[in-house]
Amino acid sequence: MGRSSIPPFPPALEARRPLQKMSGIEHLMIAVVSTAFDDLRSADVRQRDTAVRYFFSDPETHVLSFPSVCRQMDWSVSAVRRRLKQTLSPLLAALESVELESQTV
Repeated sequence: MGRSSIPPFPPALEARRPLQKMSGIEHLMIAVVSTAFDDLRSADVRQRDTAVRYFFSDPETHVLSFPSVCRQMDWSVSAVRRRLKQTLSPLLAALESVELESQTV
């Protein structure tokens, strides 16, 4: 699997309590968010687009939706989204420019 047991979240996404004290569903929630966070940095356009939709457009319609995870983990949806935009905007802009260059070749 290759993923660390502690997700590489920006500070706004750090767990508010030790991983050992989380329930099974909370561990699953952390894994889903961690995977989506990794996908934001992916070179694969589809993975990135899916992750962007998860973080920024996913309605609270299921237990693993981003707003549901935030509520369970006691995170502010708007604060996390703001932090993600700040953290990832340079990276996403760089990836988009590389994609545009490859399309013109």
